[in-house]
Amino acid sequence: MAVTSRNLRTNHPRQWAGRRLVRVTSPQQALRRAQEQLQQPKATLPEIWFNRFMWAGFVVLLALLLGTLSGIFGVWFDDLRYGRPRVSHLAATVGHEEAQGLPSEFMAINLNRRVVVLEFPGGDASKARTLIGPYLFGAGEDLTPITLSTHDLNNDARPELLVNIKNEQLIYINQADGFRMITAAEQARLLNQQQ
Repeated sequence: MAVTSRNLRTNHPRQWAGRRLVRVTSPQQALRRAQEQLQQPKATLPEIWFNRFMWAGFVVLLALLLGTLSGIFGVWFDDLRYGRPRVSHLAATVGHEEAQGLPSEFMAINLNRRVVVLEFPGGDASKARTLIGPYLFGAGEDLTPITLSTHDLNNDARPELLVNIKNEQLIYINQADGFRMITAAEQARLLNQQQ
């Protein structure tokens, strides 16, 4: 009879010569365990739709946050650039009492939603002229900046005053004694000349 250090009546390995005997699983069992660990439980249809709605909600909230921040920073930037009320300035030679060589000074003001343009001919504040523009309707229009530019539209060597409000433009025709609003007939004639 052979002598072993293993108890044949039980399945527990014992120490043998300082080493422990370990039971090794078969390759098929190891492969099966690895596949079970790798397989994730599949998401059910309600879980998939819940995830999609959560992502859509996150995207909508992010868009709202970015829109709000861009509006806040836009108003802040306009506050730095134009102040409150919104005021812009233009110096241009338009042919009004500029005998001393000084250009005329223009200020466009958004005064409680009313467009007001002040002209100082030749830079002389004692001869100031006021051009009253339209009233701006809508929420937040009291913070809309108004900018000015000049351009000779009717080729009479006198530049017209262009008042820019958002994406619109008002045209004031330059005459010897000041500016006046363009008429519908003059505007149609200018459009025909440009085409």
